[in-house]
Amino acid sequence: MVLRFFHIVLVLLAVLTLTQCGVKRKVSSTVPDEKTSKVGIEGFTDLCQAYDSINSILISKAEALFISNNERYEALVSIYAIRDSLIYMSVVNSGFEVIRASIDRDSIIVIDRLNKIVYTSPVRKRLGHQNPVDFSDIQNLVSRYYLCDEIEKARELDFSRLAFEFNEPYIKKSIVLNRQTLLMDRFEFVHSETKSHFMGERTGGAFKIYSNFIADEFEVEARGGSLSYNKSINVKMQVNRRKYTFVNF
Repeated sequence: MVLRFFHIVLVLLAVLTLTQCGVKRKVSSTVPDEKTSKVGIEGFTDLCQAYDSINSILISKAEALFISNNERYEALVSIYAIRDSLIYMSVVNSGFEVIRASIDRDSIIVIDRLNKIVYTSPVRKRLGHQNPVDFSDIQNLVSRYYLCDEIEKARELDFSRLAFEFNEPYIKKSIVLNRQTLLMDRFEFVHSETKSHFMGERTGGAFKIYSNFIADEFEVEARGGSLSYNKSINVKMQVNRRKYTFVNF
């Protein structure tokens, strides 16, 4: 169950901010202008004028509904991203935090607070084929502002789509934005050798996610929550080691 919840968290990273699924912007120390009259690469470059002023992004208490194999899960999810450093997530169900997770450039930590288990894993494997996503990929899905560092990898596919491509040997990686709204239409991370994949596309007001990475296929709907910039929160990933079991996966 914990790995399934962790996969849900990865899915939400791709849904909440880039799709603006009802997320309300909350004023903090610096709030960038999220609108431009221009389109395509020119419009995206306009949005990036505010990027240097953004040190962190916080999405608070977004409502999420997960559907998989005829099972439904409801939760409140908060995501906190410190630029080029850390992505922190908290999943709350029925008023109790069930999952707390963090991702940095080196490691993944997932705390299963229900079963008192801490799962750890390196982001990149030392041997063998790599996972289809790494820290930079996940950060790019948190907010379109993180794509500002990758503007040289953007290209206009046609009159309706703007694509960012990060292909590696054996792994195809792309994020496609709507050229007019500059919001995400789809993302795709596929390993040609292992066939592991993590991808999604907009279907109406939600995203349909396809993946065999960590867990089964999910359909996700997200709404509500608030979006803040440059807000500092206390990130606590320490646990009482006498009460928790530690597992490497």
